[in-house]
Amino acid sequence: MSTQQLWDQAWLESKGDIDLTNARVGGRATKANPNKEDQAFWQNAGPKWVEAYIEWRKANPAWNIWTAPDGNRAIELALTPVIKDVAVKMIIDRVFDVNGELVIVDLKTSQQTPTSNLQLAFYKLGLEQTFGIEVKWGTYYMSRGSNISETVDLSEYTYDKMEYLIETFDKARKAALFLPNTNSCQYMCGLTEYCQFSTKKDK
Repeated sequence: MSTQQLWDQAWLESKGDIDLTNARVGGRATKANPNKEDQAFWQNAGPKWVEAYIEWRKANPAWNIWTAPDGNRAIELALTPVIKDVAVKMIIDRVFDVNGELVIVDLKTSQQTPTSNLQLAFYKLGLEQTFGIEVKWGTYYMSRGSNISETVDLSEYTYDKMEYLIETFDKARKAALFLPNTNSCQYMCGLTEYCQFSTKKDK
């Protein structure tokens, strides 16, 4: 099967019976994409990004998919560690073994590299709590650039720090306290026109 055929099959399986006719689109209108990043954009870009990812893997033979102690290969690795009586569900896109060291990789299709490493830190915690191993490194694979971002040291995200965050998040969730994220929410939230903190108003 070609990459395009595999993409089409995966698209149909993922979409199921969902009607995307009036689906909200992201990005900005450009000459190349006058309708922003709509379904046609993703159908065109997706297979190209998959091909680029395959080429990246071929160009980096030292990056090998890690096999977890339970025998599962670390591709979309689902974990649910329990921290402070809170079950934290996560799906880790990839964990690589690079010359004997583990590197967490989160796959991104966004234009901007995340400014926070907190997502990687949660994955680090999940791996360490589930398998009793040490994980130090993490990075993002940016599909639009066909490469990884800077590999970051996650050592500062200790168990105590992450435990505090999870406990605090859980208290806020139970109290229905949800503070606006005035950074990424400007681009991802569908309620910006109603938010007093938003600098971007939907039309």
